[in-house]
Amino acid sequence: MSARFVVFFGRRLLRGKGGTARYLRGAVLGIAVSLVPLVVVLEVSTGMIDGITARLLEVGTYHLQVPLSPDMTAAQLESVAASIAAVSGVTAAVPERQGTAMIVTAHGAAGVNVRFVPPDIFSRDEGFRAYVTIRAGNGTLSGRDALLVSTSLARTLGIAPGDTVSVLTTWAEGFSGPARISAARVSGIYETGYQELDSALVYAPLSFANLVLSPRAARALIGVKVINPFGDLARVQAGVAAAAGGRVRVSSWRDIEFARLASFATTKALLLFIMALVVIVASVNVSSSVLMIIIERREELGIMGSFGAGPRSLSLSFLMAGFFTGLAGTIAGIAAGLLVAVNINAVISGLEAIINLGVSAASFVRRSFAPTAASFDHVTLFNSAYYLKEIPVRIEPAEIALVAIGTLVMCALASYLPAARSARLRPLETLRKV
Repeated sequence: MSARFVVFFGRRLLRGKGGTARYLRGAVLGIAVSLVPLVVVLEVSTGMIDGITARLLEVGTYHLQVPLSPDMTAAQLESVAASIAAVSGVTAAVPERQGTAMIVTAHGAAGVNVRFVPPDIFSRDEGFRAYVTIRAGNGTLSGRDALLVSTSLARTLGIAPGDTVSVLTTWAEGFSGPARISAARVSGIYETGYQELDSALVYAPLSFANLVLSPRAARALIGVKVINPFGDLARVQAGVAAAAGGRVRVSSWRDIEFARLASFATTKALLLFIMALVVIVASVNVSSSVLMIIIERREELGIMGSFGAGPRSLSLSFLMAGFFTGLAGTIAGIAAGLLVAVNINAVISGLEAIINLGVSAASFVRRSFAPTAASFDHVTLFNSAYYLKEIPVRIEPAEIALVAIGTLVMCALASYLPAARSARLRPLETLRKV
C-alpha cells in the first residue's frame, strides 16, 4: 500500500462521523485540556519572573554594585561615579548611601530602608525612570529634606505629599546610643508594581544622608547600569573596578540576587513538572484510544489485510492516527492556553468576582439563621502584596514550540505499542474469529 493510503486511513479514523472515532476525539479533548494549564503556567511564570527580575535590576540592585568606604563625602562619591560612567559599556553610574531609619507620623511608625540618591536620578538613570511611577506629588527630590515614599507605606502611615514626618536614625557607631530625630517633607509617592521591593523603601537626597546618618551607620556604593546586563559582564566589571581605584570588588546582579533567582527558577521548574505529568497522562489516553479502535475494527482490518494492506501499512496508519490526534489536541490546547494567559488578569478578576458573589450569598444565608454570626472572609486569588501588582505575560515562541514538539512526540510514542499490535494481526485468522 502507498503512503497516501497510510495518511488517508489515519485521518479517516479521526474524522469518522461516529463509531470508533469518538475514542480519538475524546483523546483530542483530553490533550487540549491538559495543555491549557501547562501553557498558562509556562507563560505567566515567565512573565512574572521577567517582570520581577527587571525591577530588581533597574530599581533594586543595579546591574553592578561598587562598594566604597562609608567615610567618603558626597563630592567624592560623585567623582568616583563620574569616572565609572566614562567606562566603555556603562550607561549610568549613580552614587548612593543606604541606611535604616524609622518614619514616625501621627498615625503610626514604620521601619524603613532609606536610599540616599542624587536628586536627578530620574534623568540620570533611564531604567529607574522606566519602573518607578510617581503616583502623587513629584519625584524630583528637591530640597535637602525631601522624601519619596511608596504607596503602601503612605497608606500605612496615612501620609500625603507635603506632609512633614519625623525620621529617627542612629548616629553613634555600632547602632548604639540615642537616636537622632530629623524632620523631613514628603515630596512624592511612588510605585514600582512590586510590593516586596518598595513596601519599606524610602528615597531621599544624597546630601540629606550627612545630616541624619553617621558614616559608620551607612553603606556607600556606586550603582552601575550597563548596555547588556544579561550578557558577559566580566570585561565591564574589570573596567569599573579599575575606574573605582582597583581595590574594590564589583558585584553583578547575578551575585547579589542569586538566591532569589534560583528560588524563582526552582519554583517554575516544579510547577512545569507537575503540569507536564498531566499532559503525559493525557497522551497515554491516545494509546488506549488507538487500542480500542483496533479491537472494534478487527473485521475491517482483516478485510483490508486480505486485499493487500500489509502489516506495515496498517501499523503506520494507526501511528498516523495517533499523530493527528496529538496534533489536533496540541493546536487546540496551545491556542486556548495562550488565550487564557494573555487575559490572565481579567480571568482572575472574573473568578474572584464569581467566588465572592457566592461567599456573599453564603454570608447572607448564614446571617438569616444566626444574625450575630460574622460574614465569611473575602476571597483573594492573587495577592499583589507578594507578587507584582499585575501579572505580566511574555509569550516565548521557543517555549511554545518545545511544548508542542514534546506533546506530539509523546502522542506518537503512546500510539506505537497499539500500532505495532495491529501489525501482528493475521487477516484470515481475524476474519475467522469475527
